[in-house]
Amino acid sequence: MVPNKEALERFNPPAANMWKAVADLLTHGIRMLPASAVWLIVIASFIGELLSVCAKLFPKSRRCLPSSMGLGLSWVIVFQNSLSFAIGSIIVWLWTKLNRPSAETFSVPVASGFIAGESLIAAFIAIACTLVGILALR
Repeated sequence: MVPNKEALERFNPPAANMWKAVADLLTHGIRMLPASAVWLIVIASFIGELLSVCAKLFPKSRRCLPSSMGLGLSWVIVFQNSLSFAIGSIIVWLWTKLNRPSAETFSVPVASGFIAGESLIAAFIAIACTLVGILALR
């Protein structure tokens, strides 16, 4: 699908670049990070711990506090996935309000089906684009 190294380097795979940066950091140590990133790691860690402590100390506020895991993931995954998660959670919340037994039974399988379907459609689109590109070269 990619004819040479130069063509490959024109792609910008954000997730691959992020994990490459993590691998570089683990290989070469924290000195690879700018000082501002180290400070942001410390601040984010403090905020994550603060959220957990607040949830323990003030159990009634737990419903209003954001999830530390959710906040961390929001910085790692692309916006489209975060938006899909938000839309899906709103749909399941409404479904639960309308019909709790069916939502508890079917929400996870339906969500899994949507995830698998999205992946299959993305693969189909990639295959179709490749075929169109090959046919256009003839």
